[in-house]
Amino acid sequence: MGDYALYIWPCYSAVVLIMSVLGFISWNSKNNDQKKFTELNRQLQELNNQDL
Repeated sequence: MGDYALYIWPCYSAVVLIMSVLGFISWNSKNNDQKKFTELNRQLQELNNQDL
């Protein structure tokens, strides 16, 4: 890479860091959505059982 190594390696590091942060945010959001979905499903089941 020659003289460009001082530019290339920090860029690679930044991309890996940004992709890791975005992956964590996405994973955390998915887990939160799954918890909300489960809670709403439970509430729906309770409402359906009340109607019977």
